Amino acid sequence: MFRISAYVAALAVLGACGFQPIYGSGGAPGTQIEMASIEVGVIKDRQGQQLRNFLLDRINPGGTLQSPNYTLTVVLTSGKEFLAFRKSQFSTRANLNFVAVFNLKGKNQYSGENFSGTSKITVSYNILSSHFATLTAEENARTRAVKELSADISNRIAAFVRRSQVS
Repeated sequence: MFRISAYVAALAVLGACGFQPIYGSGGAPGTQIEMASIEVGVIKDRQGQQLRNFLLDRINPGGTLQSPNYTLTVVLTSGKEFLAFRKSQFSTRANLNFVAVFNLKGKNQYSGENFSGTSKITVSYNILSSHFATLTAEENARTRAVKELSADISNRIAAFVRRSQVS
């Protein structure tokens, strides 16, 4: 019984704080329309292509409008560092570091609105005795990193679009 009353109290507090979802049925329809009017530019390299596809899925799942209001450009850089060395000088763990610098630029009447930022992530994977298993683990880590970067970038852009609509 205590749990139910705690959940009800938590919902009442959240309902009173002015929290509004950006997406979904409770979200502002203007935000979803503005998000769909973002054109995502081409990003170089394989990870850049994956990042662009994830961004397209999150920002405008229904497809870009015929005349987009914004252009999103992203520059993605990555690096690798080896960790956890054995006595034989072979590494057993590696980190992949990704940095995405993005710029959302308004077109036409929105030309005054710009938003830019940097998103960073570090993911790890094990270096195994099997070369194929190591390559698979590294590719999985790259995909995880790019997916998280797309979530961070799209959430920050959605907050910017929502904020610019309110003001």
